[in-house]
Amino acid sequence: MKIKHCALLAFALMLLSACDNAPAPEQAIISEGGYTDVASVKLETGKAAPDFKLQSLNGNWVQLSELRGNKVLMIFYRGHWCPFCVGHLQDIQTMLPELEKRGYQVLAISPDDATDMQKMADRMDRPYQFLSDAGLKVSDLYGIRKDEELPHPAMILLDDQGVVKWFYIGEDYKTRPSAEQLQKVLDRLDN
Repeated sequence: MKIKHCALLAFALMLLSACDNAPAPEQAIISEGGYTDVASVKLETGKAAPDFKLQSLNGNWVQLSELRGNKVLMIFYRGHWCPFCVGHLQDIQTMLPELEKRGYQVLAISPDDATDMQKMADRMDRPYQFLSDAGLKVSDLYGIRKDEELPHPAMILLDDQGVVKWFYIGEDYKTRPSAEQLQKVLDRLDN
């Protein structure tokens, strides 16, 4: 019985480790103009991010332009069901105190509805502001829609005036900037 239990535990650990995200390419981290391998992206560093209004987990509406005065980190993820998205948000949440100290408002945006956003929120130790892009209108506005139902994974940093300072938008849903890589980007941008 002990051997069977150990084998099951080893298999479960193998499955969990298989969901680790690969770090973003170094080129993405050092890039002054953002990084993407997605042709449809409609963002440019140095220009204002397109404005939008999305509903939050608690039912309130959040308009991007109303967040001016705060820096913003937007994280677009595929949904609560995606183990790579869960792992990425759990990794980045280790930086939430640092992001707050630097004046960032963090928005976690997905096609999830309120029930599914709550499922993701329940997995996090620290709170994100979860927003629902159920119709992928913001994903379309930013040019990051992958298909009928999903956005490409993306991270977008805005200054306190809503201007795009850096972004990462990747085709491969298993590759995303780690917390350590995001720290390097923030250190570079804040100097």
